[in-house]
Amino acid sequence: MIDWAAITAVGLVSARLLLSVIFLVAAGAKLADPAGGRQALIGFGVPHGIAPALAIALPLTELAVALALIPVSSAWFGAVGALSLLLLFVVAIGVNLAFGRTPDCHCFGQLHSAPAGGSTLMRNAVMALAAGFLVWQGRLDPGPSLVSWFGDLTTSERVALAGGLLGLTLLAGQAALLLQILRQQGRILLRLDALDPRPNSGGTAIQSQAAIAGLPLGSAAPGFRLDALDGERMTTGGLARQHQTGPSTVHQSQLRPVPSAPAGSWPLAARA
Repeated sequence: MIDWAAITAVGLVSARLLLSVIFLVAAGAKLADPAGGRQALIGFGVPHGIAPALAIALPLTELAVALALIPVSSAWFGAVGALSLLLLFVVAIGVNLAFGRTPDCHCFGQLHSAPAGGSTLMRNAVMALAAGFLVWQGRLDPGPSLVSWFGDLTTSERVALAGGLLGLTLLAGQAALLLQILRQQGRILLRLDALDPRPNSGGTAIQSQAAIAGLPLGSAAPGFRLDALDGERMTTGGLARQHQTGPSTVHQSQLRPVPSAPAGSWPLAARA
């Protein structure tokens, strides 16, 4: 026969453990990035005046919920807190989506942040169902204890466990920091590419365009009269005499593109 009591106990423990870990990670990530949390709250419509305080209060509340879900004595109260927060998140996300807004959820701080959408709404709804299952079971049956085994450990075993958890925490922090650094470097490279769209810094793109759209090097230059950068009127003959390259040829170093030239043309102007 199916042991429904055992299945229910496993479900209760799994729900408590899952919600506790999620809220713990979310709280730590938000506390590490209060500025991002403040901007996310403003994006969801929170007034600017209370957003800074709420950006600190929200992760602290999530941390309290995560810790309350672990002991049996406080697990039901933790489930009530988790359900309240998740329903609040569902309503906030749903209202913004209904008005066509997709603010940055900042659900897990800098670890994971993306515009709120249908997947965000569904994720919070599923977690709300898990929290509702714990609340529905009542205060007297929150499932087996998650920490009773800790009392059976010796002092040396407790110290070793604490050291292992500390090591894992530091390792996770270093991994998160490395991931953030890599993301920032990627954004910097994208911005540099946007500022300098040329394929390299040696001016090859400009030179190749001049070679295609302009006169070949060493060919006879047509007569022209242009204003130099210093305002002086320059002509073909004067430019040739100034650089001593002959009256009828143009050297590459004397040419530059004029930004205000019409599309499809590449006029030449004297370099000051």
